[in-house]
Amino acid sequence: MSLISDYEQRTAWKYEPIHGWFHTHEGLERKVNPDGSYAPFYGSTVVFRPGAKCFHFIHEMQKFIHYRLDETGMLASPLPESTIHMTLHDLISPEMCSSGSEEEYNHEVAQSFVRASGIVEEIRKDYAGRKISMVPDRIVNMVSKSLVLMLRPQNEEDFELLRELYRRFDAVQSLPYPLTPHITLAYFRPCMIDGDRLGETVGAAQVFPEKAPVFEFFPEGLTAQSFLDMQTYQDIP
Repeated sequence: MSLISDYEQRTAWKYEPIHGWFHTHEGLERKVNPDGSYAPFYGSTVVFRPGAKCFHFIHEMQKFIHYRLDETGMLASPLPESTIHMTLHDLISPEMCSSGSEEEYNHEVAQSFVRASGIVEEIRKDYAGRKISMVPDRIVNMVSKSLVLMLRPQNEEDFELLRELYRRFDAVQSLPYPLTPHITLAYFRPCMIDGDRLGETVGAAQVFPEKAPVFEFFPEGLTAQSFLDMQTYQDIP
């Protein structure tokens, strides 16, 4: 089975309609306060910076979603433009780390910075000049915590390269879920969600496959980052 066929099978849930009332995931309260502001949430990740086309597309999509839903009180504060990125590999976060004390956790995060930064430098050298072409796939409700735009590699070669880069960071933090490229559009605030209203907005913002643009991501744009909360990301030198 091809990588793209496998991706389509395991993400078939993305076509399920959003409707009815449901409560946000209980874990969301660790990231978002009841008033929609962002709670402290410290950790590390590896991301691709977007090109101009991708940045503009995502920014306009975010503005549309907030325009349609801000008055409902379902969304957290809009994410700053600086947070627009495609996640390659999650690393250390309060959701993933088993360390018992704050000191142990901070040490684990610091170690992830060192190891991930080294891998990023290796990738930039090994794959300089390569690119990964991605197409917008589907806006989805991601585990009742956020709205994200899923991205699908344009072809098998792009998928293989993306997977190879992803695997390198398993040495820092192995994850219990498969690679699912995406860009976060908005977080919910902890509350009951009007799925019918949400579904209407998501439907209006969806991308038609025949009109989907192509986004290009380059190894030179890969970077390890720390985050203090879901709106504050910093590059690791």
